[in-house]
Order: sequence, then C-alpha cells, then structure tokens
Amino acid sequence: MLVLTLLAGVTNPQSGYREHAATVQAENLISSNSAQNMDDNKPDQTIETPAQPQQEKPQAIQTAQAKSTQAKAVTASAKRVSPTPAPSRSQTSGTTAPAVSTSSITTSSKALAIVSTAKQYLGVRYVWGGTTPSGFDCSGFTKYVFAKNGITLPRISRDQYNVGKSVAFNNLQPADLVFFSMDGDRITDHVGIYIGNGQFIQASSSNGVMISSMSSYWKSRYLGAKRVL
Repeated sequence: MLVLTLLAGVTNPQSGYREHAATVQAENLISSNSAQNMDDNKPDQTIETPAQPQQEKPQAIQTAQAKSTQAKAVTASAKRVSPTPAPSRSQTSGTTAPAVSTSSITTSSKALAIVSTAKQYLGVRYVWGGTTPSGFDCSGFTKYVFAKNGITLPRISRDQYNVGKSVAFNNLQPADLVFFSMDGDRITDHVGIYIGNGQFIQASSSNGVMISSMSSYWKSRYLGAKRVL
C-alpha cells in the first residue's frame, strides 16, 4: 500500500503529499488503536481479595471444652458430698470377741448337776437289778442319776451305749457315760459316769457306789463313751 501511495505521490505530488499525510495519520491512528487494543487485551491487574470466611471453632475444641465443663461440675458436686465416717474401733480391729454360747453354759451346768447328784449316793450298796437308792447295779445307778436331772436312759448298759454322741477318750467331759467290756469280748457289760480328772463314779459289784480312776485296769477294759447332754 505504501508503494502504491508513493507511486501515486510521484505521479501527483500534491495529491501524493496529502495522501502521505493521510497515510501517516492513518498509520498513527492504527498504531494508536493497536496500542489501545493491546491495552484492552491486557488482563485486569486488579486482584480481588476473596472475603475471608468467618472462622468457626473446630468440633474437637468444642467437645473438649464441653468435657472440661462437665468434669468441673462433677468435681464440685463431689466436694459437696459429706465424707464417709471413720470406722469404729471395733470395725478396725483384726479380732472379734467370740460370742458366748448359752447352750454351752447350760450343758456345763447340767453336767455338774449330774456329777453332784451321783456323788450323793456314794456308799450305796450294790444290788443286781437295783434301780433305787436302796441298792443299785451299774446301769440302774446311771439311769436313776440322769432321771433325777430330767434325762431318760434305757435300762441296761448295752442299750445305753446305743444312745448319745460318741466321744473320744481324750475329749471326755463330766457327765459323759463311760462303758467297759469286763470279759474282753468287746460287748458292753459295765457303765459309769465320768466326773473329770481321769475319774468316774460307778456302782461296783464289790464296793457299791464309788469313785474309781481310769487306771490301766479300767483303761484296758474301756470300750467307749457317749454324751447325752
């Protein structure tokens, strides 16, 4: 286009000058428009700062704060509870006083009463089949003494041996019935009343009612003992 314009200017100088001026003006206008277009094509340099979202407490923090508040409330409630009273001396003691058994006292008293009753008839003669203070045999004597204290026994020694609770020799107590086998055949044929200290009271066929020691003679014939209280 410039070439054509120049050629035209050569042909018509005046016309060419005007056209050259117009061309220059047009080029300047084009250049200005291009610059403006280039400016228009530039991206907007203004950067909008996004609004900061309102910060919220994380759920974990809220939960921790709730637990802390609850723990403080529990602690305050515990402090208001009245303290547990201190245990009494009897509760802290490692040993407890044994209870007194009324039945044991009663049994001991009755046992002493039986022994006392039996001793009242010391010296009464022996009578075979006798059951009264006018004369006793061994089982008649024990039956009578126990009956005076409210306890009924069978009539003969073999039957008396079948009542009550068996007692070991080392555990004999006053008022226990002691039985003997005089013939060594392990059959009961004699009975007496233990009075303590290794002694018993009996109606002996040779001496009547007497106190004897559980010596080797009687111990060798000893069969067993029964407690009927």
